[in-house]
Amino acid sequence: MSIQKSSPGNINWLQAAMTLLAKEGAQALNIARLCREIRLTKGSFYHHFKDFNSFKIALLAFWEKDFTEDLFAEIKDVEDPEAQYEMLFNLAFEKDIAADVAMRTWAQSDEVVRETVQRVDSIRLDLLAGMYEKASDLSPEAARNYAVIDYSGYIGFYSLFPDAPDSWARDLASLQTRALLSDSKRTRGSL
Repeated sequence: MSIQKSSPGNINWLQAAMTLLAKEGAQALNIARLCREIRLTKGSFYHHFKDFNSFKIALLAFWEKDFTEDLFAEIKDVEDPEAQYEMLFNLAFEKDIAADVAMRTWAQSDEVVRETVQRVDSIRLDLLAGMYEKASDLSPEAARNYAVIDYSGYIGFYSLFPDAPDSWARDLASLQTRALLSDSKRTRGSL
């Protein structure tokens, strides 16, 4: 699936769907419910999307772009890997992680969603591994291991504590990152 630019009319539908997905999960995503949420007609929906499947494809592309590609574009010119990581960390906390968790839950029952989540995870892990590699002069394999630990902690925290206050999540994520960076520099990834 290629990431496409959404039209301004599509954006309203997609943002409403992300909010609904975050609050109630994928089972709440249907045309009638979306129309009620956005206060538009089914005719308006079909003006923007051929059918629900094309809407789902657009929603997945929107999530991938908004939650991953756009964040990475904002940090790509930051040279210092620790400053880059800090910027990514702050940008990630501006997103509604409940939508990310809901997307993962949806992926358990939908192959197209699963493929998208796997691609997004791969993109995110590659970026994090690159940051660890540069920050601590690690081998690619060791950097990947730190990236997996870091990313798993981020996703796992919100899976375990979906209603956690952002302040607690930020504090724990910061502690984890500092510990991982310190360890990676001290041990250089060796066990």
